[in-house]
Amino acid sequence: MTGTRRLLWLQLGALIALTGLATALLAAAYDDTHRRPDAVRDRTAPAVLEVAAARSALMSAHVAARGHLASGLTDEAGTDETYRTQIAAAVQSVSQIGDRQVAGEDGRRALSTVNALLVVYQETIVLSVRHAERGALGRAWFHSADTILNRKQTGILARLDELQRDQLDELSEQTKFTGARRAGWESAVAALVLLAVALAAVQVVLYRRFPERLNPWLLAACLILLASVKPVTWAQGTQRLMEDARRELVEVVNRQSGVWADEGFQGKELDRMRNVTAGALKEVTQDMDATADRGTGVAAIVVGGVAVAALSLAGLQRHLRQYRFRW
Repeated sequence: MTGTRRLLWLQLGALIALTGLATALLAAAYDDTHRRPDAVRDRTAPAVLEVAAARSALMSAHVAARGHLASGLTDEAGTDETYRTQIAAAVQSVSQIGDRQVAGEDGRRALSTVNALLVVYQETIVLSVRHAERGALGRAWFHSADTILNRKQTGILARLDELQRDQLDELSEQTKFTGARRAGWESAVAALVLLAVALAAVQVVLYRRFPERLNPWLLAACLILLASVKPVTWAQGTQRLMEDARRELVEVVNRQSGVWADEGFQGKELDRMRNVTAGALKEVTQDMDATADRGTGVAAIVVGGVAVAALSLAGLQRHLRQYRFRW
């Protein structure tokens, strides 16, 4: 086999191998980036915000019960309408958390305990209202209910907070540009650069050994390679949107915790928090929906890789024929 023919075959093999490697790495990194927004939108964000909603409803119910007792207007009718509305909302939110939570088995155990404590809490509030006219006894029952709700580590809110921390950890894992993900993208970009260098090297060989200043097939392959910048920029945009979503959700959780930590909080502040929670879900959903069309990029990457390999073969095939019988 002549030296030129051997060189052409080696270069063709290198082009096809590098094309396959670059395509696989780029498609894998791109797919990892664009699979995560769906999970954030459909599962993690609703789970985080549902816990926030349950917290807000519980706090509103507790405020309403305390105000009802302080008003001195309690009677045998029991708790007031505001309390009943908010506690029903809290129960509904806790039920929905069970379907959406992303904290695994630990989350299921925490929710089981929260459900049990929530039943006891409601019964205790009813007893506090029923015995409100007896003064100290009513206050004692309400203090017991307050303890069930607010006890450190073992109260309802503490257990919801623990569940929320686990969910925020999952959210962070889904949305952060981790070291492993960075390595995947760096490998993909490095493979693309090597492929570009290899295409340029083949063009130089053809220029020196054949009367061909510019191979149109290899030029087309280079143009397709340049188009790979687009998936990279799409992925960068998607990553920014996921990080924005994480910051938005964390801010909602922190603001709600701050409201409850304020001893002078009022029911209207909790109403504002519910509006903030609803607005956050809408914004996160819109951001994640904005990435939906980019998910088809994996197919485009694969098609582009096949096209580059085919163009490389076409670009060298004519010259390989010239050396078909030269050994």
